[in-house]
Amino acid sequence: MKKLNTFKLFSVLVIASVLFAACATPTTEAPKPTAAPKPTDAPKATDAPKATEAPKVTEAPKPYPAYYPADYDKIIEASKKEDKGLVVYSIMSETNWAAVSKGFTAKYPWIKLQSLDLGSYEVFERYYSESGSKARTADIIVTSAPDAWQEFIDKGELAAYKSAEDDKVPAWSKLAPSVYTVSSDPMIMISNKAQVKDAPKTMKDLAAYVEKNPTTKVVTYDAEKNATGFAIYWFWLKKKGEDGWKLLETIGKAKPIGQTSAGNMVNSTLAGETQLGFFVSAISVLPKYPQAEPVMAWSMIGDGTPILTRGMGITKNAASPNSAKLLVDYILSQEGQIGFAAGGLTAYRPDVADTAKLHLSKLAAQIGEQNLIPFFFDPDLKDKAKKDAFIARWKKTFGR
Repeated sequence: MKKLNTFKLFSVLVIASVLFAACATPTTEAPKPTAAPKPTDAPKATDAPKATEAPKVTEAPKPYPAYYPADYDKIIEASKKEDKGLVVYSIMSETNWAAVSKGFTAKYPWIKLQSLDLGSYEVFERYYSESGSKARTADIIVTSAPDAWQEFIDKGELAAYKSAEDDKVPAWSKLAPSVYTVSSDPMIMISNKAQVKDAPKTMKDLAAYVEKNPTTKVVTYDAEKNATGFAIYWFWLKKKGEDGWKLLETIGKAKPIGQTSAGNMVNSTLAGETQLGFFVSAISVLPKYPQAEPVMAWSMIGDGTPILTRGMGITKNAASPNSAKLLVDYILSQEGQIGFAAGGLTAYRPDVADTAKLHLSKLAAQIGEQNLIPFFFDPDLKDKAKKDAFIARWKKTFGR
């Protein structure tokens, strides 16, 4: 009985301690409420992101060099009003013109360029006929006939224009006021390698070769029938005098075949129909290489290489005079010179010597510049009696 009471007492004590623990205040403090965040200050105006600046308008590049006159754009704008295209009467083929035409029309796409390949005198004859009847005619003439050029100028048919490239080209290339040189093409020697083992490189060598081989078939320009041929002989003999005539008399023993086309001279030499050619236009020879290398040899003429200067001028009756000015300047520019060299003509502008495919300075290095004989506007060419006497002697020398 006593043990039971003790157990009951122990149970009561345990239960009481549990209840007391459950009702007691906890010792850990409740977390304090977090203070409300302070309002953020309004952003200052200087903190606002800056507006993106509008990009500056970049001017389109000019289609001409920076050294051109400040008012050059006036010529360009005036050319846009010319709706009759641009017509050129020249002595160059479409192949010769290809790179220049492409480059020019890329700069001035509103200009429709048309270049005709005519004879040296024909360019003037056609112009006179058309302008006389008020028909559409050439805006620009390009030819190598220095006698016809002087007559054209004397008739007052040349328009005055000083190119923006005037001070970039050598003095000798300005054939007359407003007449500029397009290219400077040498008149060279060619030979068939299979038939001529030791090809002449001077006129003196050629005379000696013919003296030993009088049956040699020689080809050259016909000075009586071709303006270029006449000019070649005229300027060469102007420089060589009577000594030159004597050399021609010896060469004349072979009765040279006269041609009016350098292309025919080249073709006959390649085919072996003729063995030697002299005073042959480089424009028809050099583009044939390297394909022609195994068959045909060529060289500058060591004792005097005539240099054909292709004169260029704007006509008085040009229907598109402003477009014509743009083309004259483009042809004389670095790009234009390089373009014509790519087409087989010989560039002469000094600052393209390292970039032009064909350049006079590189060809002149073979013989020395002192042995170059460029065409010029010789006043004697206006004397008909002197010209007639010259042709008569040339015909006699070559057995015509």
